[in-house]
Amino acid sequence: MKILKERILFVVILLFGIGLGFFGWKVWKFRSVRIQKPIFVEEWSKAVLKNTQNLKIPLNKIPGKLKLVYFGFSHCPDMCPRALIDMSSAVKELGDEGKNLTPIFISVDPERDSPELLAKYVKQFPGERLIALTGEKSELDYLQNAFGVVSKKVSAPQLEEGYTVDHTVFIYVLDDQSRILMTFPGGTDGKTLAEGIRKFL
Repeated sequence: MKILKERILFVVILLFGIGLGFFGWKVWKFRSVRIQKPIFVEEWSKAVLKNTQNLKIPLNKIPGKLKLVYFGFSHCPDMCPRALIDMSSAVKELGDEGKNLTPIFISVDPERDSPELLAKYVKQFPGERLIALTGEKSELDYLQNAFGVVSKKVSAPQLEEGYTVDHTVFIYVLDDQSRILMTFPGGTDGKTLAEGIRKFL
C-alpha cells in the first residue's frame, strides 16, 4: 500500500506539470526533481520490448548501473532529437563513469516506429550505447502509465503521415533495481544531466 501511494504521488506530480502547460513540445522550465525515496517500477522489471534488431529484450536485463530513459518518437521534430543528443552528451561528459550509464529511447508511436526504422533513426545520434525500443501499443501504454507518461495522437493533415504525437518530455534516471531516482525536464543539457547523475554512479 505504501509503494502504491508513492507511485500515485509521483504520477500526480508529473500530471500537475502537464496541467500547467508543460505538455507536447514545450520545455518544462522547472529544475530537475530528485525523488525523496526511490520509486520501484514493477512494470519495468516485467516488461519486454523489441530492440532495433527486432529481438525481444527484458528491460530489467539491459546492462548499466543506471539508465537514462526517454519516451518519444522518430518523427518528432524537435524535443526528441534534442533529448537524445543531451543524453549522449551526458554519457560523454561523465567519461569513464559514463560506462555505467545506458541511454534508452522508448517509442510512443508504434504505428510508425518499427525496429528497422528506429535502427536508422538512432544512427543519427552520437554514442554507441543508445538503445531504442518499441513494441505493441498495449505494451507501450502499460509502460507509459507506470512512468506517468502521457502521449496523444494528433491530426496533422499538412504532414505526409497525417498525424503527429504530443507527449510529455521528461528524462528519467533508473537504477539497476528498476527504481526511479530522479527526473529531468526536457531540454536539460548534457552537462547538467551529468552533474545530476554523477552522485548515483
